[in-house]
Amino acid sequence: MGLGNQIDPAQRRSSGLEKLIIGILLLAALVVALTLLIGEGLIQRTPKTEPAIPEQVRTPPARMEPAALAALEAFFEAPDLAAKTALVRDGARVRPLMEDFHARRGHPFPTLGRASPGHSARLGETPMVLFEVEPFSGPRYFVAVVWDGHRFAVDWESLTCYGTMDWSEFIDSQPTAPQTLRVFIRQAAETTRQPGTPDPIRFFQIEHRDHPQPLIAAANAAVAATLQPLVENRRAPVTLEILWKPPLPGAAPVPWIERMVAEKWSP
Repeated sequence: MGLGNQIDPAQRRSSGLEKLIIGILLLAALVVALTLLIGEGLIQRTPKTEPAIPEQVRTPPARMEPAALAALEAFFEAPDLAAKTALVRDGARVRPLMEDFHARRGHPFPTLGRASPGHSARLGETPMVLFEVEPFSGPRYFVAVVWDGHRFAVDWESLTCYGTMDWSEFIDSQPTAPQTLRVFIRQAAETTRQPGTPDPIRFFQIEHRDHPQPLIAAANAAVAATLQPLVENRRAPVTLEILWKPPLPGAAPVPWIERMVAEKWSP
């Protein structure tokens, strides 16, 4: 072999390095192309998500009673808890309360024998229609059907007088942890004061709508000041936090009003 046909080792190494670099660049280009193709396919397969448009708040109809009565009847006719939840005010928040009251504690769904003509009113700033309902059995009670800005919905909490504990259990177990209860309250006679009770402590009579046994409850001066205007010569529906504790050291425990949650049974 002649000297002119011999390849210099340095040239051979340079040629191999060039081929390696070209191979790496081609592989990188292929990876980029595949990435772009896959990304384009994913973009085409993924639909664009349109931003949610909030439902516009509407005013109730001029004659509220027919629409409110239809909502009330639909609630009573709904066959189960899920269906009823869709027809109550603030259903997402209220559903756990309904499950506690009906499923865990076993209270039956209320029934509707007939309803009185509705009376239009306002619950604070909220339009509502108030009905007096006569169930198939038991005493009559009032139901508020509230306009929530889009439809009429049943105010379930006031309908059932929902509390975190049944009234009879509250009396029997005398819980020392506060319970939220919807009750009627009125001023108690001064003769109910326990001997030796300090003057700042005031007493009120509380009773549940569905239970005949009232209780005498105590409150400190600050809480009593919030309750006093509500009970002047009348019985008022309120939502309270109540527990059992002695009004003074060594005394027997009594129902003790920790605070007023609301001046009504509705939230």
